[in-house]
Amino acid sequence: MSPTTPLRRLLVTCLLAWSGSAASAATCTVDATAPRQKIDGFGAGVVFLNYGIERLTDAQMDLLYGTTDRQAGLTLLRVRIAPDGNNANNLLDAQKAHARGARILATPWTPPAALKDNNSTIQGSLLPAHYGAYVTHLNNYAKFMADNRAPVAVISLQNEPDWPADYESCLWTSEQFRTFCRDFAGAISVPVMMPESLNFGQALSDPTLNDLLALANIDYLGGHLYGATIRDYPLARSRGLPLWMTEYLVNDQSIGSAVATGRQISDCLSTGNMSAYIWWKCIGDANGLLNASGVPQARSFVMAQFSRFVRPGDYRVDVPANDGPLGITAFKDAASGRFAIVAVNSASSAVTQTFTLQGVTLTSVTPYVTSGTQSLESQPPVFVSNSSFTYVIPATSVVTFPGTGSFPDTAMPPVTPPVVTPPSGTSPTPTRSGGGGGAVGAPFLVALGLLTAMRLLTRHREGIAL
Repeated sequence: MSPTTPLRRLLVTCLLAWSGSAASAATCTVDATAPRQKIDGFGAGVVFLNYGIERLTDAQMDLLYGTTDRQAGLTLLRVRIAPDGNNANNLLDAQKAHARGARILATPWTPPAALKDNNSTIQGSLLPAHYGAYVTHLNNYAKFMADNRAPVAVISLQNEPDWPADYESCLWTSEQFRTFCRDFAGAISVPVMMPESLNFGQALSDPTLNDLLALANIDYLGGHLYGATIRDYPLARSRGLPLWMTEYLVNDQSIGSAVATGRQISDCLSTGNMSAYIWWKCIGDANGLLNASGVPQARSFVMAQFSRFVRPGDYRVDVPANDGPLGITAFKDAASGRFAIVAVNSASSAVTQTFTLQGVTLTSVTPYVTSGTQSLESQPPVFVSNSSFTYVIPATSVVTFPGTGSFPDTAMPPVTPPVVTPPSGTSPTPTRSGGGGGAVGAPFLVALGLLTAMRLLTRHREGIAL
């Protein structure tokens, strides 16, 4: 037998495998006529940075918040509200991010110790008698930041209120949140987020969402993903509240871990219907988007596959059919014609993927790839024929397909209040006072519908599919 026979057989086997996979390409449908949630952005935090990297340089901020070359194009920054009133903390980073167009989320890890039942910044709870003083504390922070060219766009009430940490922390119950939001949060000077649960626990915020007076004083629903399964939150969406994932980390800077983050972002957007994703830390060797020397890590490029091409104000559009293993999300901005598909392949083998487009007309897309050998690298254009194109998604990679198109249905669906069905067994008339607890009656539902309609008209003027 010729010594080349085994090699020939190997080549033939590879060719057959390739042709077979090409013939049976995975397929998906992208429906640009079916808008879902409005996107608020992607970002990272500058909280508890290690000594020596506690202030990012202009060059580092450009890598994270710039929008040219291989810059990440982030649009959100998360900062910490210090309990001691040292409002200069994170100010320089916030000023630089704001100057680059980013919005700022400010989160307290604890109220001042004097306002708590254990007189400590660790664990304990905020005393009801000091709820008003806590509002003043938050407003003082917001005013300081606004006066110093770093205005806060969203202020959170508490970081991980369901986690008894041995560092700065404060525990809240769902009833404490409901009472505070109902009676005090309306005096906070900037839009309010709650509850930033450790594992996006919905039980912590449900009572507030079911209390019309409390609901009127909150604007965002935030949470973390530690130990969590990504899932939808229909109650929050029915109230017109955008959902933000505001913290997650793993201490692994490998490309495999970075692509796993890409799949998590994809699932947050598609399964969780979330509007924002914020990674734990901008900079740091263990888990930063930049390492301590300011060098972009693989996760920075993976996040850029979303944040560079999916901008605040864009809408996620539906992917109603996907028979392959990839995480696939798609987005559009009808006004500018911006359109993008993001495909995440967490597997160790390439996937040949066919995309069929509905409700958008474009001639080509330009793939950008992040993988074990590529970092947000552009590829030759791929032409769209008969509203379809096919591309081989490399193993362990994220590929984004941006393009400029036209959308025949430029008008978004009309804003209508959601239909809210009272829980089974409840009375058709209200039996509670003060905004919470007890049955859900018809006047509550009417008022909720009006409140939600106003919120949607104000914050989603182009419409949103709930």
